[in-house]
Amino acid sequence: MANDRASPDPQLVRERQARAEVEAALAREYRFQDALGQALRTDVPEQGLAEVLHERLGLAVVVEDSSGRVLARAGDDEGAPYPRVTRAQRDHLLDAALRASGPLRAGERLASVAASRGTVLGVIVVLDPEDILEPSDESDPESGDQPGNPRAGALHAISLTTSALTLHLRHRRILARTELRLRHDLVETVLVECHPDDLEAEVERQVAWASALSHDLTGPHRVLAVRPRPGPWPDGEAVGDLLEHAARTLDMSFLGTLRGQTAVLVCGTPSLWLDGDGSAMAPWSDRAAGRNGSEDGRGRHVRSKAAWRVVHDAFTDVLQGAPAIGVGGFVERPEHLPRSYREAMQALTVSTGQAEPQGLITFEDLGLHRRHATNESRREARAFVEDWLGSLLAYDARRQTGLVHTLGVYLDRGGDYDATAAALHIHRSTLRYRLQRIRELSGHDLANADTRLNLHAAVRAAVVAEPLVLPATE
Repeated sequence: MANDRASPDPQLVRERQARAEVEAALAREYRFQDALGQALRTDVPEQGLAEVLHERLGLAVVVEDSSGRVLARAGDDEGAPYPRVTRAQRDHLLDAALRASGPLRAGERLASVAASRGTVLGVIVVLDPEDILEPSDESDPESGDQPGNPRAGALHAISLTTSALTLHLRHRRILARTELRLRHDLVETVLVECHPDDLEAEVERQVAWASALSHDLTGPHRVLAVRPRPGPWPDGEAVGDLLEHAARTLDMSFLGTLRGQTAVLVCGTPSLWLDGDGSAMAPWSDRAAGRNGSEDGRGRHVRSKAAWRVVHDAFTDVLQGAPAIGVGGFVERPEHLPRSYREAMQALTVSTGQAEPQGLITFEDLGLHRRHATNESRREARAFVEDWLGSLLAYDARRQTGLVHTLGVYLDRGGDYDATAAALHIHRSTLRYRLQRIRELSGHDLANADTRLNLHAAVRAAVVAEPLVLPATE
């Protein structure tokens, strides 16, 4: 008798097949999520996430920051230029993507936004020029979103990767804000004079604090005081990011804080002024010898000022305008940083308060102004200014005129009428009238050499007098 075997139940076969497909999909999903977790633990999580998503989709993936800068690429020609869109196009795309429930298509790209509380942190872009991730049935777009469909799995993978990127960027932003606050607090600490009895312990604490922020506070430093001119810092830009960009250009480590409109930077030596053994050279150091020095005093001074131009240019490029910069004296120990800070602020005050504001002034270039580095000397400067310019200052304050400024420009040009009138953008007759009023109000003879010398010194001293006689130009 033949052994007839019952044929398998078709319904049972279908159920087993469906179960196997679900189990395979779940296993694939678990592997993908595990790969995302591992990517977040790499040194460059953005690159790891891009590579995991590329491997899952078989399409090129690009990770951008909130401004469109490429953070990572996978699956395309990384040497090829990445196509950029205009700012208006990008803003429109991000606005639409924030409102979308999933990745948003824009031409050949699918964009998925990593955002926190409505703030864009980054964007994942999948390059899909052949519309692989489009619904297979265009008459029924939702047909491609059914569970188990490759398109649905791909869109889900993009969403999971976007969530992972959001977590990473939020964490990085929190750390950056924490570090910025710690750097700010450290700078505020090192700029304050410490009581001699606590000096050693306080310096050790500051050095350890700076080391935790990856900054070596034990080496040579100068303090820079930077103020945008004219007006405030650029809108829409974080001041710390601007300063960081300028410091990278100079290859210069720094700690910084913002006091009003003045950024105060505690700066290590820029790489171009480090010699072979890591020692600071001129003009950063206060030593006469060096690549930028000269045996002749006058020549050394001129070349030193030219060498400092690279620092001013770096900040000018970032701020898209020439700032005023005061550079404090060179120090080799952390406990001397408060002195360098005072000197930087004095140099900044002189830079912005002169008849013709300068871009960058170092404390070494202040000349006679270096004598006004203490509160007592600044009070003495105030008395000297009152003796020689008191009547003119009172007249300027009462009538809102600028006779002291006119006098300063005139003396800066050695009494040359044409040069002074051109600098003030006035006619010679107007200048002649102003100088006559100066003679009448002050009672001083501008033809006398000693009088001109004292008036010139008084105009310069007015910039650093205590309290200030002439306000610093914003």
